[in-house]
Amino acid sequence: MPERYSIEPIGWVSAIRPHAEDDYWGGEQAAITLTDQFNQEALAGLESFSHVEVLFLFHAVDPDKIISGARHPRNNPDWPKTGIFAQRGKNRPNRIGSTIC
Repeated sequence: MPERYSIEPIGWVSAIRPHAEDDYWGGEQAAITLTDQFNQEALAGLESFSHVEVLFLFHAVDPDKIISGARHPRNNPDWPKTGIFAQRGKNRPNRIGSTIC
């Protein structure tokens, strides 16, 4: 049986956009608030990097909407079905997303 891991959040992302969608995120702004276990010292030197990679959990995805096979990207039937791991869709089995800021 595979090992199971649990992940504790280190912060929360907040944004103006009310719902997670698969498209049109260019130009959106959000803020990350770290949990109380981290102080300003945890961010020391971050400003000297060109970008930061953020991993996050699509916590609002209904478990009944999780896809483990293929679907039409962006739910567009004109596009061929593609495996969920070859897409940026939020309905992936582990609900983990990533972005570079």
